[in-house]
Amino acid sequence: MHQTNPDRRWPRTAAAVLPVIAAGVLAFSLIAASGGAPAPTQSHRSPGLAALLSGGHASAKHRVTINRAARVRRHPASSHGGSRGRPSHPNRAGRPAFPVASAHDVSLAPRTQVIAYLAHSTKGYQGRNALSPNRVVPGRWYGHRSALPVLAAASDRLRVRLAQRPNGATTWIKRSKAVLRVTHWAIVVDLSRHFLYVFDNGVQRYAFPVGTGAARTPTPTGQFFVAFHAASSDPAYGPVTMATSAHSTVYRTFDGGDDAIIGIHGPVGSDAQIGSQGASISNGCIRMHLHDLARLVAHVPDGSPVVLTY
Repeated sequence: MHQTNPDRRWPRTAAAVLPVIAAGVLAFSLIAASGGAPAPTQSHRSPGLAALLSGGHASAKHRVTINRAARVRRHPASSHGGSRGRPSHPNRAGRPAFPVASAHDVSLAPRTQVIAYLAHSTKGYQGRNALSPNRVVPGRWYGHRSALPVLAAASDRLRVRLAQRPNGATTWIKRSKAVLRVTHWAIVVDLSRHFLYVFDNGVQRYAFPVGTGAARTPTPTGQFFVAFHAASSDPAYGPVTMATSAHSTVYRTFDGGDDAIIGIHGPVGSDAQIGSQGASISNGCIRMHLHDLARLVAHVPDGSPVVLTY
């Protein structure tokens, strides 16, 4: 899978941060009422995302932005138009535009996600009222600050999704240990259609054909999130890889590493196979054309929901 190392910085003034935190607090009641929105690091000597992910490499400084809904314009995700009977959004020039996500896929994309950023490792609790912690939640994972989706809030605690195994793991942390921000971006990967859909505030903005797990090395399904962005030393994987909180269900480790993380990265030589329709070709990771990957990583920040579904 991939390789990682670089720090991520979020330059913000106090004036800019406070409104975002306020928006996050207001969103708690909605998250708790819905039962949790669908999904949506200590610097080791970089073990290589190949050593961490199930099929790619990554590492370099990379900026992403939060809450840029007003700035995002709809344009074709790439030259890949709707096909195989899939509807597509027309554009003003009348050229083929991106395929429309199914109603099922749209329903899986949360409009808003509160994210808990950890400055340091903290204690995790099995329940909201548990007195004794049962785990340590790392403040950094493979050199990157932990950005964890908040699923529920109760008094002084938050229920967050974790990036570590097993898939879908959650825990409760103290609210005081996190800085809260909000994202409106979400990713839904339809594994049967071989398309990755990008949503902003519940509205589809892009659709990209992708390579997904082969029959013997399938991409796991479930609700996950973007754990971190890492720069790649191998051009085949693109300049940046998104490491997700999903882990291979086939591999425990990959390419000599200590994990097999599902990443979203470049085509690794499979551009032709991905084509305009996508294909089941990877070790579990999501492979993309490089120009599509560039659009994706420019918008979607750490902590954003990633739903892998059929």
